[in-house]
Order: sequence, then C-alpha cells, then structure tokens
Amino acid sequence: MSFDNMSVHDLADEIGQLNFKIKADEAELDRLKDEFKKRGASITRGAKWIVSASTSESKRLDTKKVKDVLGDALDDSFFITSTVTRVSTKPVPVEFD
Repeated sequence: MSFDNMSVHDLADEIGQLNFKIKADEAELDRLKDEFKKRGASITRGAKWIVSASTSESKRLDTKKVKDVLGDALDDSFFITSTVTRVSTKPVPVEFD
C-alpha cells in the first residue's frame, strides 16, 4: 500500500484505527494465553497451529538500590542516552451540540 496520496490527517486516522484494533486483539490474545497457562499445557497441537509455553526467569538491576548505595558517585557517565520517537494515538473527542 502506498501512502503518498494520503494526507497526514488520513494517516492519523489509519494509525488510530489500526492501533485500536491491535489493542483489542492483544487483549483477546492475553485472555487466551492466560487460559492456556491456567490449564497447565506446555505444548499443544491444534489443526492449524502448535502452541507451547515455557517459563524462564530473568534478573534485572535494581537501579534505585544502586543509586541509594552509590549516591553522587553514580553520575551521568554510567548511563547511555538513546533517543526514541514514539507515535501515540487517542480518539478525537466527540463534540456534542
């Protein structure tokens, strides 16, 4: 699909609509996955898909505790700055007359 002839306003509407649909689909997917996990299944084959579940653990650095321990010694040289451009959506409010 080419977007060359779309106004930025039309792009906003397309992005918002797709984002709304994706969030609804993600919510439904989360409910299905929760049910799968609740049933204790580890791997199951359906007619079209094979679904598996695995459990893992991860360790993350508690930066608040590190800052509490190191205090002012923890300066900006310990941090890496990255720039992220985030596109957000929200519906246009309905105007009532």
